[in-house]
Amino acid sequence: MAGLKGRSGPPRNLNAARHGLTTWLRRRALPLDRQHVAKLVTDYEESLVLCKGGSASVSEVERALISNAGLARGAILLVLEESAKRGFTRQIEGGSWDLSAGFARLLGFLGAERAALIALGLERRPRSVPDLNEYLRQRAAEHAATEEPQDSTGGANEQQG
Repeated sequence: MAGLKGRSGPPRNLNAARHGLTTWLRRRALPLDRQHVAKLVTDYEESLVLCKGGSASVSEVERALISNAGLARGAILLVLEESAKRGFTRQIEGGSWDLSAGFARLLGFLGAERAALIALGLERRPRSVPDLNEYLRQRAAEHAATEEPQDSTGGANEQQG
């Protein structure tokens, strides 16, 4: 099958995709009414990359872990959306109830996301705290900058008459 002019290969070809998984999710894995989940997953993955110090400082292993966390987050969002539509519980024999099949698997996806985040090492990092003298100098400079300068006439702007 011939491709489109100016394009590399047949339509929906993923050979030259920069972010293949994201492209695959948008084009093939998700139906049109679920495309918004791919955007949420992409935003989530970008925020994780920023937490690790930006794209330049993220290794390939960290990218794979971020992708795993993103996939788990996407599955969580899809399960929650479908459960909201169909109901979180279902009636079983004997008048009892149980969690719906999809919602019952939510714990596994939450565990997968948590495991990826733990392996990624997104623990809270301590902030650098200035010493007391540096802090006092900084506060004095901020205070001096916020004070309004006095008028050259001593503050008297009234008309004399």
